[in-house]
Amino acid sequence: MTARHITIFSSKERCGIQTYSATLAEALRGLGHRVDLVGIGWWDSRALLREAGSVAASSDVVIVEHEFALYRNAALALAMARLRFAGKRVLLSMHELDPDKFWNYHKVVAALHYRMRGSVFGDLARILWSTAEAAQRMLRYRLTLWLLGALADRIVFHSPRARANAGLVTGDERKVAEIPHFVEPLPGVADPREGDPAARRRELRERLGLPLERFIFVSPGFLFRRKRLIEVIAATPPDALIVLAGTESPHEREGYLEEIRRYVADHGLRNVVIDTDYDRMPDHLLAADAFVLFYRDAFQSGIASHAIWAEQPCIFSSDPAFDMYGGAGLRASSEEELRRAMEEIQSPGVAERLREDARRLKRELSPQAMARLYVQAIPS
Repeated sequence: MTARHITIFSSKERCGIQTYSATLAEALRGLGHRVDLVGIGWWDSRALLREAGSVAASSDVVIVEHEFALYRNAALALAMARLRFAGKRVLLSMHELDPDKFWNYHKVVAALHYRMRGSVFGDLARILWSTAEAAQRMLRYRLTLWLLGALADRIVFHSPRARANAGLVTGDERKVAEIPHFVEPLPGVADPREGDPAARRRELRERLGLPLERFIFVSPGFLFRRKRLIEVIAATPPDALIVLAGTESPHEREGYLEEIRRYVADHGLRNVVIDTDYDRMPDHLLAADAFVLFYRDAFQSGIASHAIWAEQPCIFSSDPAFDMYGGAGLRASSEEELRRAMEEIQSPGVAERLREDARRLKRELSPQAMARLYVQAIPS
């Protein structure tokens, strides 16, 4: 395999894409490739365009790790055009793709549901105006997606859900590749098979001020409403502890964290810990006995991949995003099923069965194995 000089565009802000890209870069380096990892601030179009013009001359491949919270579509299309004119191959790695992710899509839908207000001529004027606005937003929506697909040499998807929407950006199946989200190590944390896991768990619980003997569940990561954390709290057995380890997402603007705290206070719950120090999240992941990821809606989950890597027993929702993890987690489609699963997973036999399947997935979905698929996806 010929060594390549690869540049990866990713987020410089702390998020799942940042850690994913750092792991991918290390895996590619382990395969003998030279890799430059470029971090760009969320929606910082100037930085994106500047970096697109600063890629090393020897780097003929640019991988853009993409999520819609990272780049403005028009700026990304301009950056990709600049890379293509400079002779670079562009691999667009799309972690999410769905019409619901686009602001202009929502504006078009809102225009279609315009309600009359009573004034005949006023309504006519507003209909004409909203039609014109919807038309220009529809044009921007479809044009920018067409540009992303046309300018990319290859488009990588990481989940069946995103892959199913590939037609939003390209009709050329030759451009499309599907690479599963790899099982991702926790940054700066030793492999769980090294040392004594029980001793490490005790030490971490002492450091975090958590009870040593109590069964502890954890729901980590950004506190999004779609993670249904209040439902997780409600389903937690009274004799167990649930830890929400993460921080409020800058994209969650409805005060979800305060809503969670009000729920805990109103119900007088004493088996809930909320730790919003993002730096302590890896400690909580290893100090817990089991993960609960009861997401209502997802493409894939970096947190799930961390849990598999840590060989922790998991409970997943019935969302198809978790199908790839097979027997490494119990599944729950309702709050009642979640409650039963949180009881069942406390059985040592059940937990060990889930850990064994996690070990299998760690081998099959290792960063090195997925990095090889990235290299194979790069057009010659």
